[in-house]
Amino acid sequence: MNRIHQTLAAALLIGTIALPASAQQAPPPAARVKVEAASLRQMAPVLQVPGSVMSRQDADVAAEVSGRVTWVAEAGTKVAAGDALARVDDRLLRLELRQYEAQIKSLQSQLTFQERELDRQRQLAERGTATITKLEEANSKRDVLAQDLVRAQASRDRTALEIERTVVKAPFAGQVADRMLELGEYSAPGVKVARLVAVDQVEVRAQAPVSIARHLTEGSEVSLEVEGLATRGKVTRIIAIGEAQSRTFEVRVALPKGEQNWIVGSAVRVGLPSATAEQVVAVHRDALVLRGDGTYLFKVNAQNKAERVAVKTGTSIGDWVQVTGDVHEGDRTVTRGAERLREGQDVELDPKVS
Repeated sequence: MNRIHQTLAAALLIGTIALPASAQQAPPPAARVKVEAASLRQMAPVLQVPGSVMSRQDADVAAEVSGRVTWVAEAGTKVAAGDALARVDDRLLRLELRQYEAQIKSLQSQLTFQERELDRQRQLAERGTATITKLEEANSKRDVLAQDLVRAQASRDRTALEIERTVVKAPFAGQVADRMLELGEYSAPGVKVARLVAVDQVEVRAQAPVSIARHLTEGSEVSLEVEGLATRGKVTRIIAIGEAQSRTFEVRVALPKGEQNWIVGSAVRVGLPSATAEQVVAVHRDALVLRGDGTYLFKVNAQNKAERVAVKTGTSIGDWVQVTGDVHEGDRTVTRGAERLREGQDVELDPKVS
């Protein structure tokens, strides 16, 4: 028995007996991955500044007449332009309107009589049976009544306008943010009734340091982030008037279509360029693998094998991140499946990999 053991041991040492296939380490199978080509892009360093979502139309709507408030829209009510926000008691004004209308009818009747009297005096004067003084007196009375009628009509129209103004109307479509007068309180011209905000016309406003003003232009794209949601917006206004104490100026950014429902007052981080843009190599952010020992990515060579490349990241714009390292324009970088790849592993390109 000892001789059999010695023979087997010697055979293993000189390779005369082969190990079973299961005991040999097989190469890893080809990994199915999705790739995105690295590209040259114009990028600039980004400075993150705080901003807020603001409405382009935000107004404290005031009353135009005096009176007791009979109704005010509830906070949160959505209104269209021209809809009622509040109503003021108009009963006294309507009584005044009836008074002026009665006065107008009386003056119209008197004026009709006086015009007939003027015609009669004119005919008598032509026949020589009336004096010129009588004719002038009739003409003067007719003119006075005509002016009285004009004044009464103007007073009637002014009262009708005041009655119309007892309904405080929305100057634009929006949502009632706050009621400043309650039912039963007394209003007067200029007294604020309600705050109206156009919630579907919002923009981002941020204060930027004056040192980066030369790198900003209207129409340029900037990054926005609110409550973990990242998007892009365009600079619509640069208010080139800096504050002496803070050394900042205001920048306004339009939100992209479909994201106009951000709540007014939300805090936003705005990424503004802080230097002149330069042409750099950029990869899709999904290509980056972050580990404790650094950041790397995998690129696929001509033989469809994975090559691990250590990189350093820089400026980012949207989904694209500047990288420095052995990465060049056109290199195929793995954007899906990189976490399971190994150096030199065969890969199979599959755009459906998720």
